[in-house]
Amino acid sequence: MANRGASSRVWILPKFKDPYWKEKRISPKDYYVGLRQEWKFRVEEQEGLVNDLHNMGVRIPHRRSLEMPTTNKREYEAAVSRIKEENNRMLMRRSRYFMLQLATEMAEANQRELTENERNNALNNEKYLSDYAMSDEDM
Repeated sequence: MANRGASSRVWILPKFKDPYWKEKRISPKDYYVGLRQEWKFRVEEQEGLVNDLHNMGVRIPHRRSLEMPTTNKREYEAAVSRIKEENNRMLMRRSRYFMLQLATEMAEANQRELTENERNNALNNEKYLSDYAMSDEDM
């Protein structure tokens, strides 16, 4: 599968509710507090996504963000960036699963089986591909 650049990456991950990044230059202390809050939020979000994927039998991406150090602002920024990529990838995989499930149910409602071509179209929707390499790894 082709490696997709960060600029062409599709994001379905919702933004964090607190726009703390606006404080980066104005109030570094508030920025750091917001960064740590987003980290906590994303870790909890990831736990839910992992449970969903596990229950669906869908492959779970590497969760390297949880192993990254978070002792200062730069390390937190890197860890938050990484966990956002991981969570986005998990959301995409969950979406693909539901798209395939919906396509299968529609075919069954019409008393037929999903063709291989229809199955491939559901799984290869460009907006929900999740197996491209992340910014710091090779697949």
